[in-house]
Amino acid sequence: MVEKLKLGRLIRTSIVLSLVTMLLLGVVIPTATAFISENVDRYGANGSQVHLDGKVYGSYLLAQAFNESYFFQPRPSAINYNETQSGSICCSPNTNASINLTEKNLRNFEEMNPNITLSQIPGEAIMDSDSGLDPNVPLSLALLEEPRVAKALENLGNKSGVSLAGIGVQIMHLINTSKKQNFPIFGSYYVNTMYLDVNIIEILLNKGVINQSSLD
Repeated sequence: MVEKLKLGRLIRTSIVLSLVTMLLLGVVIPTATAFISENVDRYGANGSQVHLDGKVYGSYLLAQAFNESYFFQPRPSAINYNETQSGSICCSPNTNASINLTEKNLRNFEEMNPNITLSQIPGEAIMDSDSGLDPNVPLSLALLEEPRVAKALENLGNKSGVSLAGIGVQIMHLINTSKKQNFPIFGSYYVNTMYLDVNIIEILLNKGVINQSSLD
């Protein structure tokens, strides 16, 4: 009889502890964390969303394909920037498939940037990121691309009858004010291509070079 009472108390205690633990870890802590995040960093808590004219067009944390020459290019993506998945090619760097893909990325980069010599090209410009969705590139790469971007924007403005003369100064300001360091003092600098390209889109919208419907 005594053993049955001890077993009963043990079962009740186990049930109570399980319920308290589930309540604490499954409801209280997640709710408190969400509440704090929403009030301390609403922008980050909601996925660093890209807003243009009141509509959401993605996240600053996830790269997208910007194929026009007047945009900065993110790192190549083996998954074609498919935001429903992430990953790289499923083979080691020294396989033929990996080498062929790197060579293809190199040719694409050289076509878009004919004035840049091979020795100037950072590895990040031709090598896929592990996630396939990395929006960040080295500052040096953005600076290499800036002349092409500025020239292409000026040409786009001329075709639309809108002067974008001096846009290069504005683009350089965007680069310099948005650059970040991946480690304090000793770290290397990088920029977010999504941030740069969204700002370019906003400039084009404000100047009337493109309209909202062209974004859909």
